[in-house]
Amino acid sequence: MNLLKVLLTVLCCLYIHVTNAQLSGGGELNPDLKAPVKAQKEFMDRKIGLSVHWGPSCLGEKEISWSRGDKISREEYDNFYREFDPVNFDANEWGKLFKRWGIRYMAPTGKHHDGFTLWYSKYTDYDMENAKGPIDLMAAWSKACENNDIWFGSYYSNLDWYHPDWMPQMYGGPGDLIPAHDDSPNLDRYFKFMENQVLELINNYNVKFVQFDGEWDSTYTHQVGSRLYRTFKEANPDVLLSTRIDKGRIAAGNEIDFDGEKFAGDYQERERITHKGNNVFGFAKHPWQAWVTLDKGQWSYRPNPVLLSANDLIIDMVNTIGNNGNYMINLGPKPDGTFDPEQVELMNKLGEWIHKHSKAIYYTRGGPYYPFNEGVSTFNKKKAWLFITDSGATDIQLPELTPTIVSAKVFSTNIDVPFLLKNNEIIFDISKVDYQGPVKVIELKFSKSLTMPGTIEK
Repeated sequence: MNLLKVLLTVLCCLYIHVTNAQLSGGGELNPDLKAPVKAQKEFMDRKIGLSVHWGPSCLGEKEISWSRGDKISREEYDNFYREFDPVNFDANEWGKLFKRWGIRYMAPTGKHHDGFTLWYSKYTDYDMENAKGPIDLMAAWSKACENNDIWFGSYYSNLDWYHPDWMPQMYGGPGDLIPAHDDSPNLDRYFKFMENQVLELINNYNVKFVQFDGEWDSTYTHQVGSRLYRTFKEANPDVLLSTRIDKGRIAAGNEIDFDGEKFAGDYQERERITHKGNNVFGFAKHPWQAWVTLDKGQWSYRPNPVLLSANDLIIDMVNTIGNNGNYMINLGPKPDGTFDPEQVELMNKLGEWIHKHSKAIYYTRGGPYYPFNEGVSTFNKKKAWLFITDSGATDIQLPELTPTIVSAKVFSTNIDVPFLLKNNEIIFDISKVDYQGPVKVIELKFSKSLTMPGTIEK
């Protein structure tokens, strides 16, 4: 590594430190409300999450919500609930799969933009209680997650194209099961509806976090999001609320930048639909999550998906945790309540790799080296792990750190990795290190515990 490369690395590190503000919690309108640090730490410790896009819309085999009034008529779409009967759904079997896949937290689409509610909500008849096969899915998942030490949360859409009081009324407009009033649409009444439903999730289903979405409409404002943040924190100060409860992502203009002092939120949501090629990567000191689809083209079920490979998943996951983020992968179950066998097999391979390398994943933080050309790193106390994703790399040159490196070994073996100190750089010879799947993993031991300035430590 030449002097210019070292200088650029240092400048990059300084830039990251300057630009990555911590999430304050309530933002500028709720300065007295602070993010629950203990819950943030446990969220970051859990590292691997699962998103589930599911509901009656899967019967149409098109995208959830976005196909309503577009590829599927509103009348047909809104009546799928009359045929939705997930006869093979077994929450306990799902729990076993989650454990096998290395999942430590999960969130189904409790209510997506189409307004259908996956629990028995007293504020709408457009819910699972009125489906052909009535089952309180949220209650079943909550219990299964509790039995398997998995954090249970819920996705919740701020907007609602089914509700007569939401505006703008798009993708088919209001549905039939929620009566309109003479003054509909009425946003004040809608936001009370939203408040009541999220409080049901918090108070009745023991959700540890709520993953919001749909904050992009101009009718959802910074003032509204800040007020709702306060309301939900008054119900449970420890529940984690994603940054999409407010307008920070819209104000920033992209997934990575975020003003955590102005806007409310406890962890940053970064969304990527893989086939579009957009990127969520960028080291952040605050808690954040990459939200990625297994199917490259759709969030919910379709019979012929285009899937990421197991190697794609592993590389994507290690790049995320090396940027100090959590990795949430999304699946779309079939209408009967089971997962497609091909997707199960892919997740099995990901889970096998995660379990084999679990100590380099769970309870870690990104670092002590910022992402470098050949890969990323994680650390916990006196140990760090280099994840080398560049298949052509034969040596790695990284800045010398304090404390000093005691040993470098191929992960889970006693095979030494040669290294030497030269001009304030550590040079690792990895030419003879075998790949462990698509990634070379090297375990480093240091003389003292490591820290990454500004990050939330375990």
